[in-house]
Amino acid sequence: MNETVRRDCLICAGPMQASTKYERLLECEACGFMTADIGMTEEEAEALYGKDYFHGQEYSDYKRDKKILQKNFSHRLKTLEKFMQDTHSDLLEIGCAYGYFLDLSKNRFKTVKGVDISADAIKYATDVLHLDAKSGNYIKMEKTSFDVCCMWDTIEHLGEPDKFINKISDEISQGGLLAITTGDIGSLNAKSRGKKWRQIHPPTHLHYFSVKTLIKLLDRFGFKTVHISHPANLINVETALYTIFCLKRNKPEVYEKMIGVFRKLKLDRLNIPVNFFDFMYVIARKE
Repeated sequence: MNETVRRDCLICAGPMQASTKYERLLECEACGFMTADIGMTEEEAEALYGKDYFHGQEYSDYKRDKKILQKNFSHRLKTLEKFMQDTHSDLLEIGCAYGYFLDLSKNRFKTVKGVDISADAIKYATDVLHLDAKSGNYIKMEKTSFDVCCMWDTIEHLGEPDKFINKISDEISQGGLLAITTGDIGSLNAKSRGKKWRQIHPPTHLHYFSVKTLIKLLDRFGFKTVHISHPANLINVETALYTIFCLKRNKPEVYEKMIGVFRKLKLDRLNIPVNFFDFMYVIARKE
């Protein structure tokens, strides 16, 4: 990690200082926005989000989880549709990964397009799902146009999310919708867990928004927030056990024993709704 860390707040340009509550995070003295005290080059980000990220590092097996991921996406789409009009026909997803949301949404929109920094994920989206998806940095791509933009669990990974929102604002149609999901560091669970909050794991999560700071960022670039919620997400038993014992506690031997039991009982793919009310869903309209 050798790129210089920004020392001005990307929300309000206030000064950043070491957080007294959250280890390895910087906090804005003015608005309270938090960011990881590390920098990352684009090359490092591309290497970080390779095949292993989706198969063992952050997820147990992203491809095998397609059905449950699409169930979560379908709930988000139903909420988004409440704010959509007939003019909302062209979708862009930033951080589309393997294209599961695009594949789910392709019959709902006239056109669906995606972009992701992971070349391996985009290869699956284009070669297997036959989607219009590109690998690369959205900031550096040619200008495009769309009516709806989605960033599912993406904004926290971006080096400079303010530049992404600025470009989206320039390219989205008047009245277009921007939908974002990310962790809520202002939630009761995040505050009570402190540095042990499950969402804090740099370098993959670089930025930590609260409802207040995310709304402020969107407002700065001409977006009016029309929806805020803290929805539940479905997770299967296998993924839950892998996250707890392999990713969090580094005890793969315990995971192997427990998942073996659940597989014998044929409960390893059982879907469980989880909600700590620390995961927010925000929809905003371009004014």
